[in-house]
Amino acid sequence: MRYTVLTYIFNDYEIVQEIGQKDPDADYVLVTDDPNLKSDTWRVVLDNTRGRSPFGKCYEVRHHPFRYVNTDIVVRIDGSIKPLKSLKPIVDKFERGGYDRCLMIHPHRNTMPEEYDVWVKYRRYPRSQADHCLAAMRQMGYDLKYRGLYQGCFEIMRNNAINKAINDQTFGTLCMLGAWGKIERLDQTVWSCIINRFYADRLKVLPVSESIVTDGNLMQWYRHKTTIPVPEVKDGIEPYLFDRPCKVWQ
Repeated sequence: MRYTVLTYIFNDYEIVQEIGQKDPDADYVLVTDDPNLKSDTWRVVLDNTRGRSPFGKCYEVRHHPFRYVNTDIVVRIDGSIKPLKSLKPIVDKFERGGYDRCLMIHPHRNTMPEEYDVWVKYRRYPRSQADHCLAAMRQMGYDLKYRGLYQGCFEIMRNNAINKAINDQTFGTLCMLGAWGKIERLDQTVWSCIINRFYADRLKVLPVSESIVTDGNLMQWYRHKTTIPVPEVKDGIEPYLFDRPCKVWQ
């Protein structure tokens, strides 16, 4: 197989989004903790990780994807995203450019404080935990005005040393920042911060827009546990990668 499409569903958090048209050169792996979960199109892998919360299990897969695949390139998507057809167009571009990682640029916000403010206001995220995480970022030497926020529901990565370092550091930091013995819930801010702070000068990134999962060409992103499409963003902000405006593939 040339590449793997990897998804995951823990604690019955999403419904299975069956693949539209499979690529014969790709493996399709769905990791779950549900022994009764079935799929007509995904190869289901049962995860027996013990002692972690559902988010902890989810982030084990998100930040250690190569434990579950047998290819050097993985396309990682949340369980709410349905592959409609072969992902060769984006994988071809990724391979031709010799990229380490493909990141989806956030269409609405580009700094960490902005993202935490939205989560506190609309998603019942504790203000005290937001302040705790922001303080930890400052202790890392991170400038909270730095622009670069990447969405965690989609990425492509190559199995190499720099990605292993990013993944291990992100997962370790999430565990350290967690409250009440559970892993930190909001991982894309921590993950974005670590990439920006420690790896920006040596990570070769292919930036893409959110439309890659909303315009229905290759994939479709659905609202939680439904088949209602997430609408394509028409009024997003200027995309930033590593504190600089960037052009995105869409």
